[in-house]
Amino acid sequence: MPTSGYKQSLYYGGENVYGSADAIDTSIGIVQSVNPTETNNLIKVRTLGGTRDYANIIPGKFEVSGSFEYLLQDGAFLRMAIGEDTATTTTVDSGPKFHTGADSYLHIMGSAASPQTDAFPSFTLEFTDEEDVGGAGTQNLKRLYTGCRVNTLSISGTVDEPVRVSCDWIAQGVTISTAAATSVTENTDDPFVFYQGWVYATTGTIGAYDTIESTSAIAEVNSFDFSVNNNLEATWYISGTTAPTQTLRGLKSLIVKGRDYEGNLGLHFNNKTMYERFLGATGATEPQGTLNDYTIVLDFVRSGTIGSDPKLSTDNWLRIVMYPTKFDTMNIPGAPEDIVTENIGLAIEGAKIYVVDDISSYA
Repeated sequence: MPTSGYKQSLYYGGENVYGSADAIDTSIGIVQSVNPTETNNLIKVRTLGGTRDYANIIPGKFEVSGSFEYLLQDGAFLRMAIGEDTATTTTVDSGPKFHTGADSYLHIMGSAASPQTDAFPSFTLEFTDEEDVGGAGTQNLKRLYTGCRVNTLSISGTVDEPVRVSCDWIAQGVTISTAAATSVTENTDDPFVFYQGWVYATTGTIGAYDTIESTSAIAEVNSFDFSVNNNLEATWYISGTTAPTQTLRGLKSLIVKGRDYEGNLGLHFNNKTMYERFLGATGATEPQGTLNDYTIVLDFVRSGTIGSDPKLSTDNWLRIVMYPTKFDTMNIPGAPEDIVTENIGLAIEGAKIYVVDDISSYA
């Protein structure tokens, strides 16, 4: 009998050494889909003096990549895409700040220069399929993808939807076994949803605790998306394996290059302020020679208030700060009987993600 997605599970564990399988101990979240792909890159060989058919087909590079989508409950997996988890904006992955007297932690991810390529977070991904053999017994196909790194990750939200995270990843190798899925404690929090969010645009510098003036709020927001691309580049060597964690046909290293960010906002047209900013500055009436930098802030608050330190044990929120940001594209279409929409494409130089929750470590 065919099996179904209800009999699948997806968990991960952070790697201390790239490509070395570590303990599977973390739930990704409320997983909506997963799609891994393995490729043998078969090499088809013909021979002089042979027939018109191939003489042989031999295996080439073994490539592993995939994607998954989940509903956002916490910031733990975001570290795999953004980088370090620190108590400050330093470049050292030193772990979060613990709020004295409260069971909450501040996680900061996204310092521009950190971590270096060799230290960039990697993880082992466990994907288990339970096989149904018609009541005669059950067994599992467990796949462990080692040396995984996030190539692209997108966080998006829209009215009437939970906040979604989409991830594309590349792995170094895969091993399979017949075994039960690892027992992992699931996060029981509801996912963040559209009505828990606020969007701001300001010329000010915004950190984890800054309260933003209500006049900076962007009105009539229907949707947003924010994505980071790590521009991963895989390398293979003719000499074969060079480390115990590498397999003969698998990639030898996965280089993290410069980060690219993209963002978009979807609004109902409210006033001309956003168009003026697109032209270069508030109050502009035509394209300017220089464009002002803006800070775009996405706040999602499950409980508590984003404001001054210290935080309460019950506080639970996430803030995405994009700075410096310029408005790259603007589209304001119109049609009879339609609400006028305003679609804005953002050009983002850098970004940080701040999370306050009760998770003591994202490692």
